[in-house]
Amino acid sequence: MITLHLRFPEQEHSHPIWLSTGLLDRCGAALREAGLEGAVALVSDTTVAADHGARARRSLEEAGFSVLEIHLPPGEGTKTLDTAAALYRRLAQGGIGRDGILVGLGGGVVLDLAGFVAATYMRGIAFVSIPTTLLAMVDASIGGKTGVDLPEGKNLVGAFYPPRLLLIDPMTLRTLPPAEWRNGMAEVVKAALIGDPALWQQFQRDPARWAAMPEGEPLLDLLTRAIAVKVRVVEQDPLETRGEREVLNLGHTFGHAFERVSGYRVPHGEAVAAGMVAAAALSARLGLLEDVDLPHHLERVLEGIRLPTRWRAWLARYGVDATPEQVIAAMGTDKKRRGGRLRFVVIQRPGAVRVYRDASYEAVYQALEETAHP
Repeated sequence: MITLHLRFPEQEHSHPIWLSTGLLDRCGAALREAGLEGAVALVSDTTVAADHGARARRSLEEAGFSVLEIHLPPGEGTKTLDTAAALYRRLAQGGIGRDGILVGLGGGVVLDLAGFVAATYMRGIAFVSIPTTLLAMVDASIGGKTGVDLPEGKNLVGAFYPPRLLLIDPMTLRTLPPAEWRNGMAEVVKAALIGDPALWQQFQRDPARWAAMPEGEPLLDLLTRAIAVKVRVVEQDPLETRGEREVLNLGHTFGHAFERVSGYRVPHGEAVAAGMVAAAALSARLGLLEDVDLPHHLERVLEGIRLPTRWRAWLARYGVDATPEQVIAAMGTDKKRRGGRLRFVVIQRPGAVRVYRDASYEAVYQALEETAHP
């Protein structure tokens, strides 16, 4: 088993990350090993529950836990305050007390929502995260961010609430549709650009290799390296107060705007991929890129993985006809806005990205124009 540790200045927020094949079938023993006791609320969506719920429940019950299963509808539309309120009532009606444990089993939507509910139910109960998608394993589950969406934007209500334990079983990825694997790969490419130049070089050598899930050691290596990048960044800025953690938003200021203008019909990973291409174009326009060919290299990698690179042509496939002006307007409620200014993560070179706070409207507009169509 591979063990990583996410260490916060407040020791009680530090927690282990366990990565091992078959770990889902040992999740009950893992909770006991972590010193957790009390009734368990196992929260997943109906799709994940059908694939993995019985194994998780069996393991928990074999370890002596009583289990309340709660199944949610799949999709981003579930991540709301109304759903959170319904979950609070289910926990109360099911007898989950202050010593209870909320186990989130699923992708980013389930983990964001379950973590937020755990943070706020009875002023905080133990939370255990078991991600089942690539995107959740390398991004959403790491760092303690929880939250729900409002009509005005994604994740506008939330809390920093690290899990007591993060359990990652690569075998759960075998049920993932190919498109969901590719969505997760957008976050892995992002991690490589932020903090693993050697991994970036691997992607450049043979992008198409990563369009489908590898098996065995290559998969474990991919997961470990992507997770390690996020762990290093989060440890420097646990509550996103110093600025270092903002680099994890590479491609997200654009990407969240694409999601919003689409009415959240587009997958998050695809939005991040198109957003990274726009961010690279903005970096070039601002004169920050050390390698002027990097936008071309990035497009080649993403195209090899079969992710979108040209945002307007991509949105059109979902029946969305958006203009650069509409995309910029959709950035208005983004969390990366401070003091009336939008902040973008820009690229200097693989392994060196930073936050840029003074991009002009014209520069952002031109970056969008340049990356709209093939």
